[in-house]
Amino acid sequence: MIDNLKEKAARFIMNKKVPGSEFSQRNFSSIFSKTYSFLILMPADDADFKYVFPILDYLREQRKNIVVMTYDFRVSLLQPYFKTNAVEHGLKDETKLNLPAKKLLDKLTNMRFDVIIDTNRDENLFYSYIAKYMNTNLKIGFTRSDSDKYFNFQVVSKQNDPETSYKNLLDSLKMFQGL
Repeated sequence: MIDNLKEKAARFIMNKKVPGSEFSQRNFSSIFSKTYSFLILMPADDADFKYVFPILDYLREQRKNIVVMTYDFRVSLLQPYFKTNAVEHGLKDETKLNLPAKKLLDKLTNMRFDVIIDTNRDENLFYSYIAKYMNTNLKIGFTRSDSDKYFNFQVVSKQNDPETSYKNLLDSLKMFQGL
């Protein structure tokens, strides 16, 4: 009951404090030639975490600057290359409504990114708030309720098969490499 009220309050605050982005029509064919810095919001779900590694490896092969954001206790699961650019967050970085604290948002805003990829297949208000808050031209995420408010490029998620979902995301990114 309380969690439900907290979630409704968090959604209300997110809609009031962060202005909605009107995504204009974009040509995604030049996504890789014109972008350099990526913020990857790692999955909150333990089972999904390992399936994002091929996406990280692909972006690294493309010589992109990658910043990975994950929970502080999961940084040790990252490959050494990604640990150095990891932004970790913990309980001190969340408000009582499970939204990002202003200090964390200010830190991310100062970093400036060309692309945000939210790899959470299920809605996570903490990461959705960050995706909506950040001022980037390209926001990529999985299709879910209200995802049109956060992302201008969406990939359909197979709810019962995380491996296929993340492979589809990787294939979508690869599709724009050679254009």
